Amino acid sequence: MKVPIHIQKNNLSLKAVKIQCLDQNQININGAYGSGFICSEYKINYLYTCWHLVTGYNMHNIEIGRTLPNRKFLKISLQASSEVHNGIIGIGGVQEIVIPLYDDFGNFTWIQDDIDIPHFELNNIGIKVPCRHDLVKLELPQTILVDEFQLIMDYDINFAMPSLGDKIYIVGYPYGYSALGENNPTPIVLTRFLSSRSIYGRNIEMLLDGPGAPGMSGGPIFLEKNNEISLIGIYTGLIFPDFNINQNEKTTSLGTFCFLNMWWYYQNNWPIPYKPT
Repeated sequence: MKVPIHIQKNNLSLKAVKIQCLDQNQININGAYGSGFICSEYKINYLYTCWHLVTGYNMHNIEIGRTLPNRKFLKISLQASSEVHNGIIGIGGVQEIVIPLYDDFGNFTWIQDDIDIPHFELNNIGIKVPCRHDLVKLELPQTILVDEFQLIMDYDINFAMPSLGDKIYIVGYPYGYSALGENNPTPIVLTRFLSSRSIYGRNIEMLLDGPGAPGMSGGPIFLEKNNEISLIGIYTGLIFPDFNINQNEKTTSLGTFCFLNMWWYYQNNWPIPYKPT
């Protein structure tokens, strides 16, 4: 039975998780917050978020500071899921888990593009710059209990190229803000429209007619088309077309996101438009 479009829209508020980056002592790093989503792949749940969030570097303009990266753990917050009665699942409250970004030998624990761009300074500290996607995924422990409504399932994914002007939804946590407070993590949903299917100098990123807020990076991007809502990408940030104009305030910011059909092809070996069962 096809799910009505208004129910699909309401379910978007369950499709993103809140992320806070922690240092080596598992203390919050100021301003290092973001969003993510959980995808079920062959019965294993993975956290998806942005490469720039877990490393602290902009893959399109890497600037190396005087100190080593201090993002060592991620704290993930989402609504709790539990069986209420006879198979009836209740979603509400909060569950949190902390996962490491590096193993005991200092190797990063996430999965990213198979192909990377050589970068001497970062390679020397064990970090690789992805060639295509500002994206990582990390396997989640089974202690995180999630309902199907909170997951991106194979049938949620759209492999087809969107068209200019298509309606897009960004789901995430602006500045770490939850609509229902810290004890009931709930993302906000922003409506945007596709304004360009390509960006100069970026392999598979697309442009939206407006950005999300800081903290929404890593959140899922959904397409509304043919009376259905489906996942097509991950929100990566914004660009300023008027960056070189001599004025204090930049006003023409556009949102950016990675289109993920090539990710599924290269990383998961799913021939487009194949979907796993």
